[in-house]
Amino acid sequence: MQEHTPPDASEAANAFGAKRRPRRGVLIVVVVCIALVRLLLIGLTNQTVRGWLHIGSSLPSCAAAGISTPAGREGKCARVDGLFSSRVYNVVDRGHTLYMPEYQARLLTSRIAHTRVSGSSTNASYYPDGHGLLVSYEITITNTRDTPLLFGQAASDTMLPFYPSHPQVELLMPPSLASSSSGSNEDIGLSELINGRGAPTPSIGLQQLIPPHGSITGWATFVAPGWSRELLDVRPADLNLYRLNYDDHYTGQIRLWK
Repeated sequence: MQEHTPPDASEAANAFGAKRRPRRGVLIVVVVCIALVRLLLIGLTNQTVRGWLHIGSSLPSCAAAGISTPAGREGKCARVDGLFSSRVYNVVDRGHTLYMPEYQARLLTSRIAHTRVSGSSTNASYYPDGHGLLVSYEITITNTRDTPLLFGQAASDTMLPFYPSHPQVELLMPPSLASSSSGSNEDIGLSELINGRGAPTPSIGLQQLIPPHGSITGWATFVAPGWSRELLDVRPADLNLYRLNYDDHYTGQIRLWK
């Protein structure tokens, strides 16, 4: 049974006595809140405002477009990414050209080699006995703008980090079969290796400016677990490419499994 707390004297006076006039400050707050709600509702119907706030999208959901379903269609779709944001996915199959807002990307070939992993990157479950794979993808980037384009970090004489703080290309793989059977289903995301020993060159992350409507070809290399070889060609393995301003609300994907 729900307990009821008896009202105190002031509450009783309000209930049965003379009504108090609302304070002026309270009225102002109520009016402002109503105005903000109306502006928000209007904004939700405006595509420009939705884009600025990353609320909603004019694109269909990935499920409705058949892109994230077993059909695995190509195209653009949107997914909810937080309370007030959404993420655009621009998806193409292997062998097709990915048209990003500032550039085009096309996957040419791949290469896999064994490597030794040492230092802080060593993980017993990922790299047993320090063994891993160098997984490399050759990519052509075409500048579609009328001005020069810098894809990745510019080459310089200074020491660059092995992994960029804002990767332009990432490798996404499903979890290992062993971890999947144990209940883990979190995808594995790997950043490209900028200047790794044994990686094919030139690195796509160490390129100079691409002239207007020009192209460059380079390699994106990743250090991957040895057991990942069989996962590189299965759903949902893909290469993720990002916009030049590192906008994480727009992701281009080249499928490796289809």
